[in-house]
This record gives sequence, C-alpha cells and structure tokens, in this order.
Amino acid sequence: MIREAEARDRDALEALYRLLMPDDDRIQVVEERIEQIRRDANNFIFVSERENRVLGTALLHLCLDPMYGWRPFAVIENVIVDPQAQAGGVGRELLVHIEERCREAQCTEILIMSSLHRTEAHRFFEKLGFRQVAKGFKKYIP
Repeated sequence: MIREAEARDRDALEALYRLLMPDDDRIQVVEERIEQIRRDANNFIFVSERENRVLGTALLHLCLDPMYGWRPFAVIENVIVDPQAQAGGVGRELLVHIEERCREAQCTEILIMSSLHRTEAHRFFEKLGFRQVAKGFKKYIP
C-alpha cells in the first residue's frame, strides 16, 4: 500500500534515509516536519507499507512553473527501498503511484534526483521509462 507518510513513520523514515546516505550524520527526521509536508499541497512524502512495515519512501515536490500556464513540473528525491524488500515491487509501486499523482496534477515532466554512484537505481529508473537527459549539479550547504 502506498500512502502519505505520517508523524508515526518518523523512525522508519530516518532508518531508510540512513541507508540512503550512510555517511551523513546530519540526518534527523522530525515529526513536525512530516506533518508540515502533509499539509503542503505541493509536497509529499510517500511510503510503501506492507504488513504494517514501511519498506520504501520517496519525496515528491510539485514545482510551480510560470512557463506552461498552471502546469507544474515534479521533482522526486530521497527514493529508497529497504534492501531486503528490493526486487519485490516496492519501488515500482511507489514510483507508479507518484507518476499517477503527477499526471493528475498535469505536470509537464518528472525529474528524479539521484547520486552518481547509485547506478543500480539508475537502471531501475530507466526500466520505468525515465531517461538520463542532463547533467545535474548540487551544492550542499552545511
């Protein structure tokens, strides 16, 4: 089942994010932030839950864009599936759900941000129809 994350998912989200970024000691998931995102009409934390266990998550931003009238574009970040649940359809289910949400919002495009070293994830994204089309840049602010 795919649903929006709730404050009660704090520990599960933090554990997944630590798998995603194992060397980042700044990770701190706050219940109030989860609830703030839930109230925001343009931002979503989705989780995949099976048997009362959160197995994956992704963060979706609907970015307001003046270029195409009222149509936003979407950015997906923080995509992670518990390694024990990979190849079980969790990631596919999560991203298909997000794509449906983006279609409902009439997004012009969906961008996925992913670290260069996550080549297995990149192959997974390509299987779902995403194509590498640009070189992105990030600057982390401590």
